[in-house]
Amino acid sequence: MKFPFTLMSTKLGLQDLLITSDLLEVQSTDRIGWYPVREFVLVEDAVEIQTIYSILQDIEPSSMINDLGQDSFYRLLPPSIRGCVRAFSIVRKWLTHKLVAPQLGAKIRQARVEVLLGALEVTRIRSGEHFSVDEENNLVEQPCVRSFVEAVITSALLSPESRMHQRLWNQVAANRSTTCDSLASIMFCSGRPSSPSPGALTVDMGWFLERLLDVISTPDVVTHSEDTPSMINLDKRR
Repeated sequence: MKFPFTLMSTKLGLQDLLITSDLLEVQSTDRIGWYPVREFVLVEDAVEIQTIYSILQDIEPSSMINDLGQDSFYRLLPPSIRGCVRAFSIVRKWLTHKLVAPQLGAKIRQARVEVLLGALEVTRIRSGEHFSVDEENNLVEQPCVRSFVEAVITSALLSPESRMHQRLWNQVAANRSTTCDSLASIMFCSGRPSSPSPGALTVDMGWFLERLLDVISTPDVVTHSEDTPSMINLDKRR
């Protein structure tokens, strides 16, 4: 599968990250700031597994920052950040279409799923280069800095359109002598790369935004007990 398009790259600067951090912090002070506007249908196969990208487009901006009358928080973000969100959406839709295109045929559809699973395993192995040598657990379950490739492939494979092909997933799992209870259960990734990779994978912007929100949600001061004064949370400062 080859990409039929070229993604426009935008320059991401420190100023854009500072603006984004300020917007996320103000949005987080609103008690209902992270509730989506639209209601979701509670049908297991029809519910999209949420990502930070979809959440940013589903929520309304807080009244404390919505001075431009925007209907989506996403539109308030700097152009470079919006470009990352658009790139994720474009690639995800393209990959999903390659998986669920009508009249594709069972063998071709299964082969494409195997290709994406193989690519996902490669991303985990590449990330596994940063794990300690003593680590013996499966690389699939090890926490790491998520790459853009891993994020977009995972999102396409777990899309509602893909999950509807239950017979396909059962066959893929059977060929791998496992079950399709989860995406991790049908992935191998038990080895390590035989030689160093030429370079690191591009970090997923969604992972970076999630880490920003982790820092923002951390309290500025910590109190160990009622008798001791509050202390500056140095972990957050770091």
